Amino acid sequence: MKKFALGDVVNSDKGRRGVVRAAYKSKDGQQFYAVEKDGAMDYLEEDRLSPAPRVELAA
Repeated sequence: MKKFALGDVVNSDKGRRGVVRAAYKSKDGQQFYAVEKDGAMDYLEEDRLSPAPRVELAA
């Protein structure tokens, strides 16, 4: 089961924040994600990502 959905904002283990644009499995069955950051794509394993904290804006 996937941990993240398309459009989720995530942080990588290197501290970079991006948006999940694709999710796929390797031939070995490991879950990978394509994460967009400033127009560039990073392809990261699921265990290298964590959900970004949501920022609540005052009304």
